[in-house]
Amino acid sequence: MTSILSSLSAAQISRLSTATIAGLNSEDVNALGSAQLKGLTSTQISSLSTENLALFSSEDLRALSVTAVKGLTVEQIGILDSAQITGLSSQQVTALYTSQVAALSTEQIEALTKDQIAGLTSGQVATLSTDELALFTTDEIAAISAKALAGMTTEALHGLGTENAEALTKTQIAGLSSTQLASLTSDSLSTFSPDEIKAISTKALAGLSTDVLSKLGTETIASLSRTQVAALSTTQFDSMSTEQVEALTSDQIAGLSSAQVATLNSTELALFGTDEIAAISAKAIAGLATEVLAALGTETAEALTKTQIAGLSSAQLGSLTSDSLSTFSPDEIKAISTKALAGLSTDVLSKLGTETIASLSRTQVAALSTTQFDSMSTEQVEALTSD
Repeated sequence: MTSILSSLSAAQISRLSTATIAGLNSEDVNALGSAQLKGLTSTQISSLSTENLALFSSEDLRALSVTAVKGLTVEQIGILDSAQITGLSSQQVTALYTSQVAALSTEQIEALTKDQIAGLTSGQVATLSTDELALFTTDEIAAISAKALAGMTTEALHGLGTENAEALTKTQIAGLSSTQLASLTSDSLSTFSPDEIKAISTKALAGLSTDVLSKLGTETIASLSRTQVAALSTTQFDSMSTEQVEALTSDQIAGLSSAQVATLNSTELALFGTDEIAAISAKAIAGLATEVLAALGTETAEALTKTQIAGLSSAQLGSLTSDSLSTFSPDEIKAISTKALAGLSTDVLSKLGTETIASLSRTQVAALSTTQFDSMSTEQVEALTSD
């Protein structure tokens, strides 16, 4: 049989019955050359005894077609040593069924090369346990394609050490789902570079728990893009610590929504510099609570822009102190809407300086109620212009 086998072509080998293949002895197997091995089919491979398969060198295994390796049984895979596993081509590994990859032992997983790992599919990656993933080097972690990483279980991601988390690439991070991102610990997320943080999709950010978010370092918070911060839910934004709020940049603050601004308390707002106060959009400032506005210091009040002031509601304007209002420039005073002026209390109005009163436009003065106008002092009435 040995002499006959050695003379057969790959096409002739492919036509041998499974019974014939199963009956081969060690001499027969050793007689098969790489050209003949290419002819073996998946059904023929599955009929080989484990003893005969063990005789295959890494070169012999590499000679098999990608279709043929699909015939390897769980029992056959179990007897392959590290050298045989390493000898498989990346195309052959990619062709393996998920059940075959799941059958790989810890030693066999550890034997996979960077090129083989780069060819893994999402279904194959989904079979990897936390312990198996921990066997990968940082280069091997980085070799997993973004498409394949989508298959990684949340348990496996949660179990990533900081070293392996740091090895994740920007492209891999950009492909994480909301559930995958939610499975990462704050320690893992803190290993991401500013560019990697910015690569997280806004859809994925929705999965970030308030517990993990509240534990992120200020550098990580400052690395978020304006769009990412704007995408945080009010619950997520409200969970941020005082230190995290203080770490927000002017650009991030400019993208806040009115609902997010509504979660800010007076302590947090007091942490904003004048440039950061001025960065809040007029639309967003509409969400600022009256008790927060009432607690504004004069320096913060002075930082409010004409556009922001024009957007204040009557309740918001009514919460400002006379000291805060006195910091407004003549143009800013004129920007106050007549609707908002209705919220100005007689107590605050009566305390406004004559310069502030003189800055009111004709329309604004005309819009004051009789009660408001009657509360004005002699000095204030005297300050009214002929217009």
